[in-house]
Amino acid sequence: MSTVYAQSRATSVASIRRIQKIPRRSIPRVLVGQTVKATEILAVTEVVSKHRVVNVAERLGINPRKVEASLVKREGELVEQGEPIAVRGGFLRKRRVGAPISGRIVRVESGQMLIEGERITIEVKAPVPGRIVDIVQDEYILLETTGAQIQIAWGHGELTWGTLKVLDEEPSMKTDSERFNIDHRGAIVAIGSPLTPEFLKSAADIRVKGVIASSMNASLIPLAKEMEFPVGITQGFGQLAMSERILSLLKNYNGREIAIDMGDSADWRKRRPEIIIPLTSLQQSAPDDRLAGGKLRIGYHVRILQLPHLGEIGIIMELPAEERRLETGLWAAGALVELGSGEKDFIPVANLEYLG
Repeated sequence: MSTVYAQSRATSVASIRRIQKIPRRSIPRVLVGQTVKATEILAVTEVVSKHRVVNVAERLGINPRKVEASLVKREGELVEQGEPIAVRGGFLRKRRVGAPISGRIVRVESGQMLIEGERITIEVKAPVPGRIVDIVQDEYILLETTGAQIQIAWGHGELTWGTLKVLDEEPSMKTDSERFNIDHRGAIVAIGSPLTPEFLKSAADIRVKGVIASSMNASLIPLAKEMEFPVGITQGFGQLAMSERILSLLKNYNGREIAIDMGDSADWRKRRPEIIIPLTSLQQSAPDDRLAGGKLRIGYHVRILQLPHLGEIGIIMELPAEERRLETGLWAAGALVELGSGEKDFIPVANLEYLG
């Protein structure tokens, strides 16, 4: 059962940790301290697709102790679906037992045969770019990243990584389903208005990677769950426009790659569905190159990409040599920026857009 939250919660800069559970007997492909890209393989394992038990004695109509003599396939051998595994000769006709699935015969006991299906490879991938903090064999891999985080009201679908395309400039109650073009194919699209059946169907036709909207009627849940891409709403159920704060944050990262993580049934009580916008490109650079590739200078104009000064333009007054601790607990390089109001504030480099 999905949990519905009353409102979105947005953090412009946060240190985000994600536990990626890994199956038993999986083989990690990364090391602690290693930097990974989004969708990079963290661990792999092989699992059996299915098992089938065949009551050979019953199917042949013989005593279980006589099954061994009727077998044409034995323990350890591979079989194809439909291939005979046991035969009983008769005066008029023969009885045959075929394999219900393709796979390997694991055990024959008490007149029954256990067949193990074909093995499939499972890959555990990184949801976002970041650094490996911890690996616990057969349990999980802990990944850490720095970025903006928007916890939303409701979502359904698998974790997806893609380019954000914001279709609205302002929150609205009117949803236009005819504005898609080829640029939206393979993108995660966001609108500041309520979701409609027509918009969802148009999104499916253009083959988007995900949809973020402000709200939707609860009656749309079945249709949203039928989509091959994840669907999320920021405000809740009903007819609600997106909050200006959330839409402004999304607009500031328009064109960047983001992750939308709706979680799974086991996670809902622990963690909300969310949008993660990694800000690793500057934060993880070398100290000498951390000031926007050397572009930031005292006197330069910048646009601020974090609340409470989101969208404001200011002038760099000072470039401290040392990193400073933010309210989130994260240490970051930054600049002292003078705003139009005359107020000065320390802003992390990752939240400054260079204007010149």
